[in-house]
Amino acid sequence: MVIIGKNGLSAVVKYMLDLIAIGVAVILLGLPVLLKWCFDAYIWTVGENYWFLLVFLWVTGLLYLGIVYELRKMFQYLNQREPFRRENVASLRRIAMLALVISGMYIVKIAFYISFLTIVVAMGALLVGLLALILAEIFRQAIEVKEENDLTI
Repeated sequence: MVIIGKNGLSAVVKYMLDLIAIGVAVILLGLPVLLKWCFDAYIWTVGENYWFLLVFLWVTGLLYLGIVYELRKMFQYLNQREPFRRENVASLRRIAMLALVISGMYIVKIAFYISFLTIVVAMGALLVGLLALILAEIFRQAIEVKEENDLTI
């Protein structure tokens, strides 16, 4: 089985990221209706938390779309068999910052509307952000070693 390349697993993941981006965009567009439906389903007062949650979910959804966009760019380079590029380091750093902002927003949300899922999302986003920072540094060092090797040959 081919892992990297235009016919490999990485190409499948890139197509999955495309579908995720479309799905998130559709959900963000339908969020006002979906949120009202959720409030009605759980017999909450719609005005109680509606506007806070609507704006909160729109902002975090847009940040999540930013992460998906950066991952798509990285997989595009990966499919071209060029994983060690400075653009990937920049993308990993942007992913880290976006994930850390999402985590911070969910931690602030915990102060207002605590739930188990909010805690899980906050910790998951924090973990993704820290992991992306570490991977960005690993990629940066790998690029330096690659450039040094290219100069010595």
